[in-house]
Amino acid sequence: MKKAFLIIPKEVIDDLDEALALAETAGYRITKIWKTRYSRRIGKGLLHEIEREASAEKPETIIFYGELAPSSAFQLMKSTGVRVIDRVQLILEIFILHAGSKEAKLQIEMAKVKYEIPLVREFIRRSKMGELPGFLGPGGYAVDAYYRHLTSRLAKLRRELKRIKELRRRRLEERAKIGLQHVAIVGYASAGKTTLFNVLTDQKKPVGPEYFTTLHPKRSATLINGKKVIFVDTVGFIKNVPPTLIEAFYSTLEEITFSDLILFVVDGSDTLERIKDKVSAGFETLARIGAVEKKIIMVLNKIDLLSLDEVKLRLDFLNDFLRGNPNVVAITHISASKGINLDLLIKVINASLGDEVDEYNRALETLR
Repeated sequence: MKKAFLIIPKEVIDDLDEALALAETAGYRITKIWKTRYSRRIGKGLLHEIEREASAEKPETIIFYGELAPSSAFQLMKSTGVRVIDRVQLILEIFILHAGSKEAKLQIEMAKVKYEIPLVREFIRRSKMGELPGFLGPGGYAVDAYYRHLTSRLAKLRRELKRIKELRRRRLEERAKIGLQHVAIVGYASAGKTTLFNVLTDQKKPVGPEYFTTLHPKRSATLINGKKVIFVDTVGFIKNVPPTLIEAFYSTLEEITFSDLILFVVDGSDTLERIKDKVSAGFETLARIGAVEKKIIMVLNKIDLLSLDEVKLRLDFLNDFLRGNPNVVAITHISASKGINLDLLIKVINASLGDEVDEYNRALETLR
């Protein structure tokens, strides 16, 4: 793995485990961690300390787990001679590793280009101060040329993605016209969405504890009580999703807006506080893509890792936390990996898709 330093603002220190998990997924081994009181920049004292450590340890990359101001990125790179990335760039690196379809690759490139353009503007302004590591190493003239390349490439990517998006939208509309019902499986990263997808559709798609094993939609049709239903596995949510990434992966998330029902998978092994944070982040993402008004079944997963009292505590918490949300039609508890309560989940799915109120209520009663 590549050696890296991590800088994390104190305001998001509770997300340190997530930062470390994302870094590991991207192939980095974190050897030093610093906390900073600033959310977008680095103080002079910390800058000098990192400069000394970088000279001694020679990391390949310095990761700032936030949105680093271009001027601070410039200064840190200039002082240490080390490549610097922030949270968005870290996530984009993971996306690049996992991208499968042509569309996903184009979307990743577009997100990367859009994110780099304001950074390059800053580097153009300050490039006369000296050469920089990484893609800006050749100096000021190369920076100007790179900026022109980025703006030209962005226009081409937008045209190509617009064409692909129109084709996909027509396919989705055609499926809806012939009566095929869609169920989107959503949830925070590593909640067990793909495991549930595999069990429901008898597939063997890759799963793992790392983040973002799913970057483009996985679809499979199966029969639910004699009705053909298409299940769609989607990219995992994360807290404070940058707008750049929301737009870049709208095709994955757009599947949700065309669904008839959403299964929102929750990692039951998390603490109540983390469950609250992750569910809130998920609903925020659904709101941003215009899908928050779909019918939603909350699926508390991984109950095989919990005692009965712990399961009840989490179910009660979700009921209290989501009380008053008219779109949450049921809260269930399962273990996708062990097959626990899947038959009851299927009953609730079938009832929710068919608006069969009596069957839905009977199924819900058995889950309480």
